[in-house]
Amino acid sequence: KSPLAFLIGIIELFSELARLISFSFRLFGNIFAGKTLLVVAMFFIPFIIPVPLLAFEVFVGFIQAFVFAILTLFFIKLAVMEPH
Repeated sequence: KSPLAFLIGIIELFSELARLISFSFRLFGNIFAGKTLLVVAMFFIPFIIPVPLLAFEVFVGFIQAFVFAILTLFFIKLAVMEPH
């Protein structure tokens, strides 16, 4: 094969690794931000504010799970799709 095909393969490998790392950091950031919000709220007003924030955090957790499941499905589809 040609050296160009090898270069394209390296670029695709880098793209897949970058996507995986980006996906992981995005999930970590979302989880960390929610937990930090709850800790700060519990520090300032310990018994009033955290209850609605906990409910909101559960709601956001479900939305995140849905979004990341759809993104994972899309990435897997791209990985196994046959080229044109």
